[in-house]
This record gives sequence, C-alpha cells and structure tokens, in this order.
Amino acid sequence: MKRLYNASILFVLALSIFLSGCATNQKLSDVDRKRIDVVKVNDKVEKVPQMFYFGPGAAIGLMFGAIGGAIAGAANIGPGEELLAFAEKNGVRIEEIVSQEFNEALRKSGKVKIVDSQGTKAATINVSVTQFGFSVPHGFSSILVPIVSIKCELIDVDGKVLWIGNDRVLPLGNPVEGIPADEMRQNAKAIESAWRGASKHIVTNIINEL
Repeated sequence: MKRLYNASILFVLALSIFLSGCATNQKLSDVDRKRIDVVKVNDKVEKVPQMFYFGPGAAIGLMFGAIGGAIAGAANIGPGEELLAFAEKNGVRIEEIVSQEFNEALRKSGKVKIVDSQGTKAATINVSVTQFGFSVPHGFSSILVPIVSIKCELIDVDGKVLWIGNDRVLPLGNPVEGIPADEMRQNAKAIESAWRGASKHIVTNIINEL
C-alpha cells in the first residue's frame, strides 16, 4: 500500500509539472505604466478547443504504469468530453466565467480606468483560457478539482504587447474544494462553482501583478 501511495504522489507531481507547462510573464514598464491609464477589455475570451480531464473513467489504472504514457492517455478522452457537453448544455462556459471574473476583479482593483466601448481608441487587454478542465488531486481520490490556466495581454493602440500575465491552478495545492465526480456529472452548478472559484483566484493573482 505504501508503494502504491508513493506512486500516486509521484504521478500527481508529474501531472502537475506537465500541466504547468512553460508560461512567460512580461512586466509592465514604468514608462508604459504612466502613459496607459485607460484600457478596454476584449469582449471575446479565446479558449483551447479541448477540455483536460483526468478522473474517474479516465483509465486511472494507467497511473501505476509509465507516468508519461498515463498523462498522454488520460487527457481529453470520453468522460471529459461528456462533462463539457453537459456543462455547456446547461449554460456553463469557462470563457464566460473567466470574462466575468476578470472584468469584476479589474474594476475592483482600480488600477486603470476601463472604457466599455470596443470602438474606443485605447489600449486593449486580451484574455484567453489556455487550459481548463478537471483532475483528481491524487491517485486514490474520487473527487475532482478544477484545472484552469489564464493568460492576459495588454496591447497598446499600435499593436505593441506591453504586459503579459499568466497564472493557473493545478491538482496539487488547488485553492478550490474538490467535488465528487458523480455529483459533478449531475449538477452543472457544481461545475460552474469550481471553475468560478479557480478563475477568481487566478485573475486576482494576475491583476495584482499588473
């Protein structure tokens, strides 16, 4: 049992490293900070086409084999696609959640003045969801925690990228309380709550660095 537990921990560590990828941040220079006082936020939040899923029904038995093969084989398969279809059928969309949470957090921060008109000539913040889905927090779990990664870019009126902010939540140390997989398959509000909690945490971190 101890060997299985250790293997589970190693697997989740490897999964977290795999999910973390390589995201580059770019700080806003003091010069640009002084000249950019008004921004607009792009209404359209882009997202990756596939949802990541590693949980019940996703060949968890593979985790005790080759870790690399388990990660490759467990992501984006049937159960995840079904969960995403269920969520979207009930009006739960990660891009809308991220848009709402980012706009609210940016307004509350008071760091810049926001104009609502998309036709206004002003610097633009583009927001994208570079990864989203669900994973078990460890190999022996039947609960799911949200996997979300968000990227923000501030672009001036000439198209120059002035600032890039990235942040994410992973299986280990996830700030959102896990939800049983069976409950999530039957309750779209649980999916929304998990993604919203993760998105709120992420955008707060990103805006703090703006």
